[in-house]
Amino acid sequence: MKRFVAAALLFFPGIAQAEYFDTGNDLWGLCTDNFPGHKYLCLGLPVAYYDMMLATGYRCVATGSREQVRDVVLKYLTDNPDKRNLPASELAMTSLTAAFQCVAPAPAPVASPAKPMPRSDKTKAGAKGGPLLITPDH
Repeated sequence: MKRFVAAALLFFPGIAQAEYFDTGNDLWGLCTDNFPGHKYLCLGLPVAYYDMMLATGYRCVATGSREQVRDVVLKYLTDNPDKRNLPASELAMTSLTAAFQCVAPAPAPVASPAKPMPRSDKTKAGAKGGPLLITPDH
């Protein structure tokens, strides 16, 4: 198995270097080439990005139909051809955040290190280092 992975990386070096799947140029091409079946991808990808935003905690004031979501992303790609080399997901999130007045989720709180629990002075027969005897306080 290790040999297979090594051979795959040797013959397909782009696989190991991929930082993201689709650029704005890729999405633009799907939406403008009129190839059969691409219109469904053009509709589905922006909707998937929007669903991902909502699933990860984005809160949006406005909502839209699938076609409106697609149209918002395509308008952004049309208006910003110089940014199409960026990840399609990033461009979609930028356009959808602006169009539907979305607010990003608050960052997760940073957990503080746990404080050690104080040891009870009540040990069995007063022996140091022995088992703890836990008794209710009455």
